[in-house]
Amino acid sequence: MFRAVLAALVAAVLVMGALSTGASAGSGVKRVIDEKPPKQVTYNAFKLKGTISEPQADGTVLPYAKQKVKILKKACGSCKWKVVKKVKTDASGTFKTRLFAPAKGRWKWRSKVDGSNGYANTKGKVWTLYFD
Repeated sequence: MFRAVLAALVAAVLVMGALSTGASAGSGVKRVIDEKPPKQVTYNAFKLKGTISEPQADGTVLPYAKQKVKILKKACGSCKWKVVKKVKTDASGTFKTRLFAPAKGRWKWRSKVDGSNGYANTKGKVWTLYFD
């Protein structure tokens, strides 16, 4: 009888610990990604420019300087996002990259910053590029 009660208590403690860890893993403050719509620079190339900043506890905002930004692409609505490029921000938190449109069909693009230092994963707007 004692073993059964002890096993039940240990199981309850483990379940509570797993639930509290899972809840706090994704509950960080998000960075702010401010992107302008892609601008066409050549026939099939577009330029994406954005700024990333980190809100602070005292209400100020610092630039996400000299850090990695992932550029993700997917070819269809049910396809998974794939990392196609990694770019770095400059000292003011600005990043620039070229996006390409396919000759036929549509590609969706987005930027992403991985979570670190108490910040959660942050994703930018989804941009769809295509030709009519």
